[in-house]
Amino acid sequence: MGADVVFDFNQHDVVEEIKHITGGRGVDVAIEALGTQATFENALRVLRPGGTLSSLGVYSGKLSVPLEPFAAGLGDHKIVTTLCPGGKERMRRLTELVRQGRLDLTPLLTHTFPLDRITEAYQHFGERREGVIKIAIRP
Repeated sequence: MGADVVFDFNQHDVVEEIKHITGGRGVDVAIEALGTQATFENALRVLRPGGTLSSLGVYSGKLSVPLEPFAAGLGDHKIVTTLCPGGKERMRRLTELVRQGRLDLTPLLTHTFPLDRITEAYQHFGERREGVIKIAIRP
């Protein structure tokens, strides 16, 4: 999907690996899109001083900003939160890219459910069952 470097968190200490490839400096921007406390904290841990964490994950529980990863507020970090800025227009443009074949999102689709089982699909996604990433709903 265009990434230069990918780490499997089951096989690597992702924070350590990112610190290593950045020479210990950390990254300018970290994007947290999974929506878990652990990924949020790790995204904070890999920021350089003055770095920005863009948090667009959907958190299903309580989220806290822990003192140590946030450098006790002294790291000059910025946390930006958002959910799909641009709303309908952004979705329209994204859908058009997919329709034209310019963007293939099928590698992200891990499960498919019929529309009459949409409640089950949401539960499956919410509980992160069976390695779910994205679910397609069939009419």
